[in-house]
Amino acid sequence: MKQNDIRSGVKVDKLTAIRPWGRSERGINKWLFKCDCGNYQPARVSSVGVYTKSCGHCGTIPADREDCRKNGIYHQLYQVRWGFIRRCTKENDKKYKDYGGRGIKVCDEWLNSYSAFKKWALENGWKPNLTWTEQSLDRINVNGNYEPDNCRWADAKTQGRNRRNNIWIVYNNKRQLLIDVVQQLNLSYDTVRQRYCAGKRGEDLFFPKEKIYKYSVCGEMMTIEEICIKYNTTRSAVKNRIHRKTLDKLEVIQQERSEG
Repeated sequence: MKQNDIRSGVKVDKLTAIRPWGRSERGINKWLFKCDCGNYQPARVSSVGVYTKSCGHCGTIPADREDCRKNGIYHQLYQVRWGFIRRCTKENDKKYKDYGGRGIKVCDEWLNSYSAFKKWALENGWKPNLTWTEQSLDRINVNGNYEPDNCRWADAKTQGRNRRNNIWIVYNNKRQLLIDVVQQLNLSYDTVRQRYCAGKRGEDLFFPKEKIYKYSVCGEMMTIEEICIKYNTTRSAVKNRIHRKTLDKLEVIQQERSEG
């Protein structure tokens, strides 16, 4: 809605303008609107008719209002709906750019009626006794809208494998998620992902985090740990001798200790 078109009594979609409501943090004009359902909603004038078309709580009946209470059995479900509405319609939401900013919308049925969303959730596997980790609302097509045919309830692991920023690679001649390959090899995902972002591919992605080096001491190849144990010394002492190229003197010191 344009600033020049706003005045008391003007109606856009389900919202009727009442009076000015100050400015947002960015200095954008806001007005107070009354929704067809009777709720009042302050909103940015520029977003009305584009992103904001109702109060977002239409269809809420007194029994449903109990769900917004923290000790209510359906509080989590109420929060889920308000969360995706906010991400898709509120420009000041920190996640808006990844949802509403990309064109992701909420279907009219869920946008205008909490009861409709609640009914769908209960008929499609939502359980009040499960945690956020055990069940969350997942869009099957990550570029699709929040609507019944594109949503499901999934645990955190399933949802984590259905993100836009997931990394796919070809490993063992098979297209796989990087996180799945990392788990198969028992490596750190953060370490391997950093290598991927640095441009490494193939086997360079998966070599052990620390290469095992062995050093020659009196003709015997040993790791630093093995040298420390055999000569009863510290890692810092061994590394110092590696730097100074005087590892063979450890044998001399050991002999002197034995003679003493």
